[in-house]
Amino acid sequence: MEDLPTRWEVELEFVQSLANIQYVNFLAQNGYFSDPAFIAYLEYLNYWKEAKYAKYLVYPNCLHILTLLQKETFRKDIVNPDFMNTLMNDMVHKWQRQEEGAESEGNANGESGEPKNEAESNNTTEAEKAPVAGENSVLQRPGDPSS
Repeated sequence: MEDLPTRWEVELEFVQSLANIQYVNFLAQNGYFSDPAFIAYLEYLNYWKEAKYAKYLVYPNCLHILTLLQKETFRKDIVNPDFMNTLMNDMVHKWQRQEEGAESEGNANGESGEPKNEAESNNTTEAEKAPVAGENSVLQRPGDPSS
């Protein structure tokens, strides 16, 4: 008999699934974000932002989406396919800019631009670096007056 996944493994997999914007849209379309118990579960999952847990994430952008899901306006907006597509496009552009920056940095220093170790890669969580949804833009930096 195969071992069942632990609660930690299930939560790890679910949190990482939030990096898939189409899946988040699916959750919105199927009413999950109207369920107070599900909203409480999303709030509970914020412990993944702690460095001792975040280091296990393969898709750290999921923490940014988890942060956005704490906001009722985002939970209502993500059901809209246009909003979802705009968010996906913004994320792709952000990744492209990061990749271009890493390549030019690496070429100038003779390095790859990749973190040298786990500590370097976990100095700042993706949720801290990533923009936050606001009224005028899908993505804005935390601390912006319109956030």
